[in-house]
Formats: sequence, structure tokens, C-alpha cells
Amino acid sequence: MNNQKKYRLPTGYSLLQALLTSGFSLKNPIPLISNSMEMFGGTYSVSLGKNKKLILTKDPDFISYVLKDNNKNYKKSPYADKATRFFGNGLLFLNGADWLKQRRLMQPAFHREKIQGLYDIVIKSIADDLSHFPTEENTDIYPLLHRISFNILVKSIFDIEIPPETMDEIGRIFKEMQDFLVKDSNQPLSKLFYPITKAPSINVKKAERLKEIFKGIIRQRNSSGRAYADLLDMLLNSRYEDTGEKMSEEQITDELIILVFAGHETTANTLSWLLYLLASNKEVVQQLTASFENTTIHDCLNNEYLKAVIQEGMRLYPAAWMTERAAIEDDQFGDFSFPKDTIIISFFFGLHRDKSLWVEPLRFKPERFVADGKITKSKNYFPFGAGPRMCIGNNFAMVEMSFFLFTFLKQFKVSPTSQIPEMKPLITLRPDKILLDIEKINQ
Repeated sequence: MNNQKKYRLPTGYSLLQALLTSGFSLKNPIPLISNSMEMFGGTYSVSLGKNKKLILTKDPDFISYVLKDNNKNYKKSPYADKATRFFGNGLLFLNGADWLKQRRLMQPAFHREKIQGLYDIVIKSIADDLSHFPTEENTDIYPLLHRISFNILVKSIFDIEIPPETMDEIGRIFKEMQDFLVKDSNQPLSKLFYPITKAPSINVKKAERLKEIFKGIIRQRNSSGRAYADLLDMLLNSRYEDTGEKMSEEQITDELIILVFAGHETTANTLSWLLYLLASNKEVVQQLTASFENTTIHDCLNNEYLKAVIQEGMRLYPAAWMTERAAIEDDQFGDFSFPKDTIIISFFFGLHRDKSLWVEPLRFKPERFVADGKITKSKNYFPFGAGPRMCIGNNFAMVEMSFFLFTFLKQFKVSPTSQIPEMKPLITLRPDKILLDIEKINQ
């Protein structure tokens, strides 16, 4: 049967058109996707050949339908399977009953009450790193914040002294594996050289080395007989509700790898974009720092304007700029119907900047998220995804970013330079670099 007659797919690109247009957007597909959204009314399809279809949308109702309302008919797409070879079978890549079982086990460790025990670790890590933060003109803040975020997360997971060379090795392996995966996805022709470069097997060995490091820490912890107030202890002491058993060493290792990979990268990106936005919006900085007066660092977690500043930064530069799901069975939404295995791309970046949904969408305007002194919610806003698979670490991320901005803005002044950062939409939305002038505040 002809699929085109059976299903009502959105208009879009044929396979040939997709190949011709995508060749010009390998480094940054956001402009092409954004222009295509405008051309096709916010939702369009791409043929992948052999009756395989891709649907991209910035329609908030369509996104909610896939991620929330009918989430049981959707799973992570086959593209996610590639990552499991390197990052393991952690929560981020699991589907179905395996995902549900793992999510239920891990969710309690990330409740607000649980992560309160990590506050002192986070605060100390931030203070230590900011004590030698450079105060120079044209400082590229991205690698600095990447390192700070990495240190915070690793110390929150493992509240032990890890040798600097081991920390450096962990960070380097994560970066190299992400770079490989992005190149593998965005530059298909690179696969032709794999027999020569051996890139996949080289990165598998790096992943094995990463697992070896983490398993060593787990075994050291198990043999210590001590209790620690860190995420590793929470995971080691978690029990599956159906059997009462603990996670295996292999599963804990996979989860730790995902936590470090997803956690530090997304937070570093968001904080970098936030400092870039704050550097050019002095009125926001003045209002924010005024709200910090006569308060403690713990008080900042209840600071509604600080929350709005962070929310607005994530609106303009969502770390998770898109997400994908594959239909398990045939489905339909509105006037569209599509076959099983269709991949749906939720384009958060485009939704968050949609001029029909946001007033002055390109302007950094935190007050849009505040009404009567309280944070407001919007159905057009997906900073951490949505539905059952919403980011499990969202509470921890908000704590980390709040503590960082409170501490940083009390010590430093940031000013813009002539440089305009370029977006690098890899697995997350990172900047190429962000050059700012950093000045120490005399206290």
C-alpha cells in the first residue's frame, strides 16, 4: 500500500531535497531548521528513504502530545542506540519497562529533600574554583565554566579527593567521545574512513577506560565501610521496589557516566550563555544583585527574580535544544497521521523564540516569567523536556546555577566585548567561545 495515501504527513522535504539542503548546515543546523519551520508553518517532514520519516515541530501542543499526553507510544529513537556503545545503558537511553524500573529506583535520590545534603559540597566547590577565577579582558569563560560545572558534579557524585590527573582524564574522555558522536551523526562521509582511522574502536576503548575508573571508585567506596553524603552513596543504597535488590556495579557505572556527561555539559552551557546575556544587560544585573542584599546563599533558592533570570537564559539558549522520539505504533495528531517508527523531533529552540508565542522573543527579559512576585509557568516552555522522561536532575541543576550566580555576581563584574558567540548545537547547545571582560569587585 502507498504510504503517502495512507498517512497524512506534514509537507516537507524529499530525500534528495534533504540531502541537498543539509549539506550546507552540518556545523549548525538551527538556521536551516528555523527557516524550514517558517516555510512550512511550524511542522514539517523529511524523507529518510525506504518509507522512513522524520517530523520536526515547534508546535507546543504537538510536543506535549508526544512527550506527555501519549508518551507511552513513544520511545527514544534508534539513533540513541549508537550512544549506548560508549555511554552504556543508563537511564537516558533506556526504553519501556527497563526505563520505568530504573527511573523509579533513581528518582528519590534527586528529590529536593535529598539534594539538600549536597548543598555544602556544591557551595564549597564553587568557592574553591572562583578563588582563582581570572580577572582579565577578553576572557573566554566557556572552558572555565565547563571545568567548574564538571568539578561540582564530580564532587557531588564522589565526595572524595580524586587526583587532579584522574579528573583531567575523565574530562578529556568525555569531551573526545562527545566530539566523535557528533561527527559520526553530522558528517556521514566520515564513516568511509573508519577502516583507516579506527575511530569507533578507539572511542570504545576510551569508554572502557572511563568505566574502569568509575568501577575503581565504587569498589573503594564499598570496601570503606563509611557513609557519605553524596550521589554515589544514594545510588549504592537504592533498592528496586519489586525485588529489594541493589543496582549492579555495571548499572551504577552506566548511570554515573550519564550523570556526569549530561549534567556538567548542560549546566556549563547554560551558565556560559547566562553570563553572556547578563554582561549586556546591566539593568538585570543591578536588579538581581539588589535582590541578593541581606540574604544568604541558601536564601537564593527562594529568590523568584533569580529563578526568572535562569529561566529566561534557558528560554533563549536551551541546553537541550531539541529531543527525539520514535513512534512505537501508528499515530496521529491534529490533521497529521504517520506510521510507526516515525521519528518526531521537538525543536525547543524554535518554540522558545517563536514570535507568535512570545513578546519580543529575542530580548533577554526575565520579568516575563514573574507575575505578582511569583514565577509563572508557560505551556510554550520546555527547559528540561517534559513528561515522564523530563530531566531527572532538573532540581540539582537549578540549585547549582543559583548558587553559582549568587556567588559569582557578589565577587565579579562582567562586561561585553565586541565578540558575538556562535552557537554549536551538538548533543547540547554550547557556544564556540564567549569572550567577556572580567573585573573583581572590591569588597
